[in-house]
Amino acid sequence: MSGMKDRTGEILVNEKIAKDVYKMVVVFDDLPEDIKGAQFAHVKLNDASHLLRRPFCVCDFDKQDRTITMCYAVVGKGTELLSHYKKGDKINVLLPLGNGFTPDKSYKKIVLLGGGMGSAVLPAIATADPQLEYYTYLGFANADKVVLEEELKKVSKQITVATDDGSYGKKGFVTDILAKDMDAIKPDAVFCCGPEVMYKALRRALEGFNVPIIVSLEARMGCGIGACLVCNCKVKRNGKEEYARVCIEGPVFKLDEVVL
Repeated sequence: MSGMKDRTGEILVNEKIAKDVYKMVVVFDDLPEDIKGAQFAHVKLNDASHLLRRPFCVCDFDKQDRTITMCYAVVGKGTELLSHYKKGDKINVLLPLGNGFTPDKSYKKIVLLGGGMGSAVLPAIATADPQLEYYTYLGFANADKVVLEEELKKVSKQITVATDDGSYGKKGFVTDILAKDMDAIKPDAVFCCGPEVMYKALRRALEGFNVPIIVSLEARMGCGIGACLVCNCKVKRNGKEEYARVCIEGPVFKLDEVVL
């Protein structure tokens, strides 16, 4: 977690981009040199009644402008409060946290796969490693939930959007749609972020394709630095099941070692 520290930033943008989904851009005096895709930020609310920080993935970053972008869904009182913050408000952010996506030097083609708000993890991957060729697949419940299509279109050789009900893009589960395209793309790896049910479907859909699948896990967190153990997840290593802390040993894991 080199470069991690508590930083005070100023909000430049905090706007609604889809139903109950907001994008926040924050500028800092300095940004760490080594931000990776799938790392996250721990945000402190300016409210004494909400002591625990909120973890949000670093959706994107710009080292030249010293900004990070976070996308979040309004799901409770904390995120509801955050949605009312204005341009010019100051915010306290601990970043970057977690182990991000570090592509193998042999990789050239990467499939980026996002499910729902998990799609917010993907733009920073392309920003951190712009030399790779990206094929992006995004899956949402319906048209109201579609986010970040335009941002990811700019960095992708090909982009496919699917909705469960067919109200936008292709109809069906995005994991099945990807499986049909795997032979044509021949990716070196698949990087995915979405709900657990998506990982189960992905494991089934890509069974038989000899390709590394790397996933970014979501978990409730207390401290974000490995001390509180709230974010433990079960993994299988060397034939044994054990627990790993999503905040510092993750959030990135190989799918074949995650116990679902």
